[in-house]
This record gives sequence, C-alpha cells and structure tokens, in this order.
Amino acid sequence: MKIALFTPCLVNQFVPEVAVATLELLEKLGHEVILPADQTCCGQPMTNSGCFDAARKTTLKLLNAFKGVECDAIVCPAASCLVAAKENFHEFDTSPEAQEVINKLYELTEFLHDVAPIDPSLFKRPFNHKVSIHLSCHGIRMLGLASPSESMEAPFNKVEAVLSQVPGIEIVYPERRDECCGFGGTFAMDEGAVSAKMGKDKAVAHAETGAMYVVGFDPSCLLHLDGMIRRQLLPIQTRHIAQVINAAL
Repeated sequence: MKIALFTPCLVNQFVPEVAVATLELLEKLGHEVILPADQTCCGQPMTNSGCFDAARKTTLKLLNAFKGVECDAIVCPAASCLVAAKENFHEFDTSPEAQEVINKLYELTEFLHDVAPIDPSLFKRPFNHKVSIHLSCHGIRMLGLASPSESMEAPFNKVEAVLSQVPGIEIVYPERRDECCGFGGTFAMDEGAVSAKMGKDKAVAHAETGAMYVVGFDPSCLLHLDGMIRRQLLPIQTRHIAQVINAAL
C-alpha cells in the first residue's frame, strides 16, 4: 500500500525516534511511505483550551497538507493527535475533499490490526522482554483500540493482538489497566498537582508488574510516564509500540 505518514508536532519535537520507527516498520512490511510537506499541529492544545478560532487556521493547514495526496491510507503513531485531527477536520471543513482525508486516517495500531495485519513470518528477531501495556484513554475510548473496563460489551484488545505476534514478548498489565495516567493534554498544565499524582501512581503500577518496558501507542502519555519513572528512579522504561515492532522485524 501507499501510505502518507502523519507525524504530529509532539512526535517531531520530542520523540522523533517514534516517527523513524514507524517509517522503518512500514517499509519493512512492504509499504511505500511518503511524508507530505507542510504538516503542522492538529490543533488539539487550542481546542482543549476552547480557542477554536486559533485552532481553525492550524487545523486547516494540516488538512491541506493531505488534500490531494495520492495514498491508500494516512497513518499516525499518536492516538490523541489522530483523534483531534479527525474531530477538527470535521468541525472546520465539510467538503468532500476533507472527508476523503478523514476516511483515510488511521492510528498505527489500528492500521496494523484492521487494515494491513502483519504476516507473523516477517518477524526476524525475538523481543525477549516483559512489557506492561499502557492503554491510553483516547485510544481505547475514542478509537476503539481496546474495550474499556466500564464497557459491558465483549472484551477485545487490538493492541495486545498486534503485540502478541512478536516472538519472545511477554505481555502484562498494571493494576487498574486502563486508569488514566493523568496527562490529558492541557489538563497536565491546568491541574499540575493532580496530573503528577496520577502519573506517579500509574508509573508505580507499571513498575510493580516487573516489566522491563511500558509499551503504549500514545507518545504524550509515554512522555508523561517517562518523567514520573525517572523522578522516582523506577526500574522500567517506556517504548512506543512502533519501536517494539520495528525491533522485531
């Protein structure tokens, strides 16, 4: 497939290695990957703060970067940014061209589970580590990457389904597996003390599993947890799901 890579500003500025891992794994899986120019913020910080006029200009610039781009899918390694982009595109542009872009948007895990599943024979190297999966709120409650604990429907977990194919991996979960880590975008700035306490508790819960890595699909939550892990000197590290899969291909 021909894939346009959507790399949010948070990924570009703080964890470019996640974008590199996403690019490399998609190419290893045989996809053609392109990087459309002029990408910018999805507008989430502004819309979270109620600054819709400020968000409009940024959002439309991002949308225009993908309009007319020939591709089969637009893949993003950041769930919350993808959700914000979808919502903001709907809000600020109702044209058929905008809807065409929206219809092609996929979070990386979603793409690897629903659209182009990985052939297990393509894995070349075992990942012999215990990992504690971090189920970020946006991904499970707005993208349907896993069933949340409050749901009455039959449980499902696309994240575990994708990761469980990696040879050698051992998957565990923290207590209260889908409890929020406290990041929440601008919540972490507006309610810093509450956010920090939630993050510290979640980091400890992941460390208590005995896992070597916290593995998630949302770089913002992983950055928040990484700070709490380092401040508390916990014996665990963070990894994005793209980095784990890429290391095994």
